[in-house]
Amino acid sequence: MRQPRVKVSRSKAGQFRRRAQACLISAPASVGEKRLELIDMAQTWLRLAEEVEAASPPTEVSEAQAVMQQQHQVQPKDNDKKG
Repeated sequence: MRQPRVKVSRSKAGQFRRRAQACLISAPASVGEKRLELIDMAQTWLRLAEEVEAASPPTEVSEAQAVMQQQHQVQPKDNDKKG
């Protein structure tokens, strides 16, 4: 029954990282105190993501490794496809 908890924790860490990314994307369009608040908020979301990941037991292949493996798979070019 621990397995779903790991998945939820990894999912929560992913949510936190996406929120941090949204803050960092918005920051350059903001000025002054608002910009600093967005950067600070992004750092907080990243710290929370790291805490969630550290609290969950390690898996055989981490979520980040799985994503990297998917991104590195060779994709056929259109003219390589048969059909």
